[in-house]
Amino acid sequence: MDFLFSYINEFLLYTNEFYLRSYFLFFIFLFLYATTSFPGFIIFSALSGYLYGTYYGYLISIISLTLGSLVFFLISKNFFKFFFYKYYEKYSNNINKYIQKSSIEYLIIFRMIPGAPLGIQNFLLSLLNINISKFIFVTFIGFTPYIFASTFIGNKINNINLIKELKFNDILSLDLIILIVILLVILFVRIKYKNKKKPS
Repeated sequence: MDFLFSYINEFLLYTNEFYLRSYFLFFIFLFLYATTSFPGFIIFSALSGYLYGTYYGYLISIISLTLGSLVFFLISKNFFKFFFYKYYEKYSNNINKYIQKSSIEYLIIFRMIPGAPLGIQNFLLSLLNINISKFIFVTFIGFTPYIFASTFIGNKINNINLIKELKFNDILSLDLIILIVILLVILFVRIKYKNKKKPS
């Protein structure tokens, strides 16, 4: 992380001179970083808010995170399925039976609840029988509150050196927590409603 930030002042000057080109290059960097599913993406999301503002920073961060996670998801799914087919079928079938009625709601909840690192989340999702469009949707929606909050904070920071000191807890403001709780309640209500409609 420190190695990457050692070049940030130079990139900031580059951004001031070549805004659109730097936006594209930063998108490529975020995409590749998300593809590895290394921890610390939230810091670069805040950096995108510092460099490009809340809304443009949010767009570049959420799109690159979603697409990068998709690449990791597809590689993990095919690798695990090819080399450990028996275990893949066993765990995949068991989990899919449990969530099949409300899979989208469960997956969004899984994305929204903080805790598991991105790499573990993407790996666990690769065990499920979900298609690409559903994966993109739940990742985009599930991560939006955190990504938007981090870019908003990044946009408010005056000293770029403070960004690398950010922790995930720093973006968990009371407003964000309340929003997440409300969204989780709505999702759980939808799950309960769908379960009631199951044939007896």
